[in-house]
Amino acid sequence: MQEKAETFIRELGHYVFGAEIRRAVTLDKAMRRYASLLFATFLDGLCYGLSRENPAEASRAVDLVNSLIQDLIALGTSGETSIQDLIPLLHHVAGRFSALCLDESWVRKKAGCSGIKLILNIPDFGAKWINDREVDLVRTLLHVLKDMPHDSPRDIDDIMNTLTRVLRLSNVNSLSLSEPHTAKLAHLTGIFFTELSSSNAVVRKAGETCIALLSEVTGQTISNLLMPHRERMLLGIYTKPLRALPFPIQIGIIEAMRYCVSLDPPLPELNDELLRLLHEALALADAEDAGLLGRGSARQSSLDITKLRVAAIRLLTASMPITEFFSKQPQTRQRFAFFVQH
Repeated sequence: MQEKAETFIRELGHYVFGAEIRRAVTLDKAMRRYASLLFATFLDGLCYGLSRENPAEASRAVDLVNSLIQDLIALGTSGETSIQDLIPLLHHVAGRFSALCLDESWVRKKAGCSGIKLILNIPDFGAKWINDREVDLVRTLLHVLKDMPHDSPRDIDDIMNTLTRVLRLSNVNSLSLSEPHTAKLAHLTGIFFTELSSSNAVVRKAGETCIALLSEVTGQTISNLLMPHRERMLLGIYTKPLRALPFPIQIGIIEAMRYCVSLDPPLPELNDELLRLLHEALALADAEDAGLLGRGSARQSSLDITKLRVAAIRLLTASMPITEFFSKQPQTRQRFAFFVQH
């Protein structure tokens, strides 16, 4: 019955698309923003199909939805209607998939990402749709990464590929930046820079990957891209009471500073605030497990402590080349070297 069902759904889709196009022609431009009840219900059905727990069923649903989208595009080249008449329908489809990423259920979030990937493959429309709402799409996909269950590592690559493809499609001509595009680039860079201190390791990695990608497509160094946001970012790190924070947040802050120090040239200035943070990292690396647990929750596991200590040592390692810092701090430098070696 599956093949018969798929054939029926495609025929139904052809009817619904045609009815919506004829309806849109009779409406003014403002009213075209709202889908009819029939079309909205059909979109709900597509989302239901994509949101299957069974991977095989979800994969088959993706193929079917893709064929429906291709059928819709074919209407614009068949002489029955024009491509311009399809734009409002494609916006409804794309918007519904994007909204699906904000659902509470992980399987529906994943379905929304699958739908967005299909939209990216639509010639011309995919790139234009992204350009019009790139910042919102980036925030949406980062939201999905933040809510990802710990037992779904296989989904990370799919979502990251979607995120990086959004950036590539919308910044393909970024070597000659116009003023609006420069402002959007600065906004995007600020979003990813903030995520470098996330308590979620997956989100931190996404931030680093996307900043590197923006550097690649624009031809600018990472330090130049991040420089306008430096003061705000460093102020947020320096003013937080590191030891009073939960372990995941401590790790995020330390990893963000490690990233900033590792850049060429380093983003932070050589000052007392950075030296104080390095001393805090040294104290964390040197502390006994019992001492660290005493400042945190009793439920914190030894794995959290290990991650915190590794993050602190990574920061100390990245700081070693900044020799001017330690020229007057021989004892501190000696202790740093000890932890880096051991």
